[in-house]
Amino acid sequence: MELTEAFAVQDAIAERVAGAIEPELLKTESLPAVGRNSGNATAWDLVRQGTWHFHHVGRQTHLRGRELFRLACKLDPELAEAHLWLGRVSAGIVAYGWSDKPAQDIREGLDAALKAVRLDEKNPYSHYALAICSIYANAQEQAVLAAERAIEISPSFALGHLAMGMGQLFRGSASEAIAPLEHGLMLNRYDPQNFVWFNVLALAYLFAGQANEGLVATIEARKVGPTWRPTYETLACCYVSLGRLPEARSCVELMREMENPTGDALAPLRLRNPHWADQMADLLKKAGWQQ
Repeated sequence: MELTEAFAVQDAIAERVAGAIEPELLKTESLPAVGRNSGNATAWDLVRQGTWHFHHVGRQTHLRGRELFRLACKLDPELAEAHLWLGRVSAGIVAYGWSDKPAQDIREGLDAALKAVRLDEKNPYSHYALAICSIYANAQEQAVLAAERAIEISPSFALGHLAMGMGQLFRGSASEAIAPLEHGLMLNRYDPQNFVWFNVLALAYLFAGQANEGLVATIEARKVGPTWRPTYETLACCYVSLGRLPEARSCVELMREMENPTGDALAPLRLRNPHWADQMADLLKKAGWQQ
């Protein structure tokens, strides 16, 4: 192997390691503040507790995480991490349908993310928080720009690539969404919320006319989150597109047995792309699903 090839391999390995380790660190309560701690240990402790709740994905854990992040913001208004995490959890609460006031909650998330960017412009997580909140505020162009900035700051930042792909898809660019989503998932195979990202990748493939690849991605989504109903909607659509109606009908039967979600994680996509919403509705109807 030539020296240039060896360096390329080293860079690829380093990128994967960075992308895989970074999210793992955030699932613990031991996120250190070395060199960046503002001096308020109590606020940092609340942020660490909040991240633990956030990564145990559920309605009550997300709501508890938001309480902790809100308190951290009050205790230390200059702690960027408190604000960026408030932005992230607000987007999650809205996306999963756990919000009683989605417009108000996503506004709170956007305000928190913007403050995080002002406080720590070089933190890629601040820009990711802005990107994911922008997606659920139906500001897809802002989401793409924020994701681009996160990637500029940290090229191996998995969430930056994933938000880029989601923003591209939600604004109507299915083909452009595939590469960043694939790259982000390659960097971070173990995120507990990968059932969302694999499902978004599957939809990008489906709307780009690659139903077989969409099926593969949806099966991966089901492995991570086997009880999330939107995955089975996408799976049924892929099966119908491939002419596999018996499998599609099986997905519909499973959907009927699952709890009806209180929110629609794909609402911004449907709003911006009604032709895709109609396409999915037609495919699901062929599978035997009646709204």
